[in-house]
Amino acid sequence: MTADDRSETAHKLDSVVESIAQMRSAAEGSLGDPLRGASDDWGARGHEAIMRIPVSVQIVLGAVRIPVSKLMGMTRGSIIPLDRKIGDLVDVVVNDRIVARGEVVVIDEATDKFGVAVREVVQFSEDF
Repeated sequence: MTADDRSETAHKLDSVVESIAQMRSAAEGSLGDPLRGASDDWGARGHEAIMRIPVSVQIVLGAVRIPVSKLMGMTRGSIIPLDRKIGDLVDVVVNDRIVARGEVVVIDEATDKFGVAVREVVQFSEDF
């Protein structure tokens, strides 16, 4: 992940924290804040808490639907054709939601390690 990618991710997380703070502020206006004064630093602590939340990240190369009979007939060396071509972007899925698309890149040829270079970030709808 490049510095620009980290910066963009941090900016998006800051937006989430700001939205949470706005919702909290709106709730305080209607109900009063029993913790006022005791939670003045909630924003910083809230941001830290959010940054520690573990998430599941998956990189999806492609998908296919096949009948069980084909699945049961597979042996070592069988090939499963996917719905994507070489060069197509892969999906970056976080907690079962596509959040970005990127391309597979080689990180270290000596150890055969690879990763995903994010090429586009998917915009969320309000109902996520």
